[in-house]
Amino acid sequence: MKLNVDTIRSDCNGFSSIANLAEDASKLWLADAELDFTECVFFEANMVAPLYVVIAKLRDELNDVTIHNVPAAIERILKRNEFLTVFNMEVLRDINQTTLPFKIFKPHAGEQFNDYLDTYMRGRGIPSMSVALTKRFRQSLFELFLNAAIHSESTSGIFVCGQFFPHKHRLDFTIADAGLGIRENVRRYTGQEKMSSCAAIEWALSEGNTTKTGNQPGGLGLKLIKDFIRMNQGKLQIVSRFGY
Repeated sequence: MKLNVDTIRSDCNGFSSIANLAEDASKLWLADAELDFTECVFFEANMVAPLYVVIAKLRDELNDVTIHNVPAAIERILKRNEFLTVFNMEVLRDINQTTLPFKIFKPHAGEQFNDYLDTYMRGRGIPSMSVALTKRFRQSLFELFLNAAIHSESTSGIFVCGQFFPHKHRLDFTIADAGLGIRENVRRYTGQEKMSSCAAIEWALSEGNTTKTGNQPGGLGLKLIKDFIRMNQGKLQIVSRFGY
């Protein structure tokens, strides 16, 4: 079956396109799934993290996933950020050092995720900060990773990727998982079976709310990141199931 990959940008339309792709992919089992990029005019590099959620679920259902008709310019981007290695394609050297490469982390690989941040985020558009603030900022990102690892119950791993745009002074960074989603998690915890996806995200973002049990870290760890993004005129996007 051919699955058409449209133009994907890091915005609501881009996430909706990947959601539609996931819906089409959900029907396949023990099939040949062809990701066709013929209609893709532009693909923002960090969005390969949520795209891989679709691929991971296809592979979990024992489908043979292949990629076709990737435009040359997009192929160069996806080779530089190492995404196309999942289809056994070569890596192109990132001469300008603007990529935060696509990586798949095991849920328990928090130390490796920290090493990734230390290696690739340094010098890629993050404003100068004190040692203490830099440490806290990294801790906040680490908390996001832990929430994805623990609360999503994902067996496929955690997927990350980023892209730095020097001329725009902008860094796009995405963390994705193939887990059960915020809505299901919050519904289980609160017992509110009719809670919508958006309401569940808002609940999870409210200070003091957490579905943690025992010694698990709680909340989304977003307060410092939200303040940081607001001060630097950035954008935070949270997408889960039907919620954006």
